[in-house]
Amino acid sequence: MKNSLLWRITPAAGDPVSYLFGTMHVRDLRAFEWLDTAQSCLERCSVFATEFDFSETDAQAIAQVMLLPEGPSLDQLLGLGTWKNLEFYCRKKLNLPAEQIRFAHPLTVTLALTNALLAEETSLSLDETLYEYARGLGKETTGVESFEAQLQTLRCISFEKHLKNLTWLLKNYSRQKRRLKKMVHWYRNGAVRELYKAAKKDAKGMRKILLFERNVLMVDRFVKIACENSLFCAVGAGHLAGKKGMLRLLKKEGFHIHPVLP
Repeated sequence: MKNSLLWRITPAAGDPVSYLFGTMHVRDLRAFEWLDTAQSCLERCSVFATEFDFSETDAQAIAQVMLLPEGPSLDQLLGLGTWKNLEFYCRKKLNLPAEQIRFAHPLTVTLALTNALLAEETSLSLDETLYEYARGLGKETTGVESFEAQLQTLRCISFEKHLKNLTWLLKNYSRQKRRLKKMVHWYRNGAVRELYKAAKKDAKGMRKILLFERNVLMVDRFVKIACENSLFCAVGAGHLAGKKGMLRLLKKEGFHIHPVLP
């Protein structure tokens, strides 16, 4: 498989032409180098899809998922040594006292600390930028999943797993910084195989739910739209490659896939 984040997807008849683009939900400009090429292809399509249509976002539902369940606070759950690590990184990276996040869900803290390792150079993330660009062009917007389906996927991950992930991050923060730097390098070079391997490693024990089953559902929705409309679909780059990735599944559905380079 060639290195590309952007793929032209055509049915056997050759029309309509659609595109599948791998994104990162970040505001680091290093991830925006494919933006011009992606926007040029998006302009040719009538429908724009992200994993879920951002207009479905329910802030209250997200807030509920991101709160700590009733019971011990985060400092009690993490233990003294790990909590001291969190206090240090909260001050250094988030510019706030750890006391303010004692009742935050481990996932909330993990995402905040991970995002702090990347630059925030734009007002919107890459996928949000594409979404707003599509809306500005008057394109129909939709999702290849639903917002509720994404929330349900999060609910399938055990609280213990989230706590374990946060604990690992607090003990390996410098290592995670190096890892993210490598992932951004892969992304800039369109190395979708490496990004898939990283996503698969992150989803260890949950690959079926987080990757494989979602890929099948998203491809099913992609096919339904792309058979009748030119579609530009933007999903996380880790979903593209692999034997059970979206590109392979689309090929099995009879579509031709061709890399598009910037």
